[in-house]
Amino acid sequence: MLKRRQLGSPRFDGPVSEYRALIVNHEVGHRLGHGHGTCPGRGRPAPAMMQQINGLEGCAANARPYDARGRHPSGPQVP
Repeated sequence: MLKRRQLGSPRFDGPVSEYRALIVNHEVGHRLGHGHGTCPGRGRPAPAMMQQINGLEGCAANARPYDARGRHPSGPQVP
C-alpha cells in the first residue's frame, strides 16, 4: 500500500498526484454508498467509482467525481 501511495499504479494512466486523489475520492464514494461503475463511453472521463487500475475500457483517466462543468461522469453500475 505504501509503495502505491508513493509511486502510484503502473495501470493508472495519469500522474501520481491524480492517482492519490482517485483513491481518496473512490473510497469516499464507497463510504457514501456508491458501488463500482464502468466506462460511460470511449474518450470520456472515467468515473471516480470505476476501478481504473484494472483498465480504462476506452475512457480517459480521471480522479475527480465531477468535471469542470460540475457534471458527474458515470457509466453503468457493476452488478
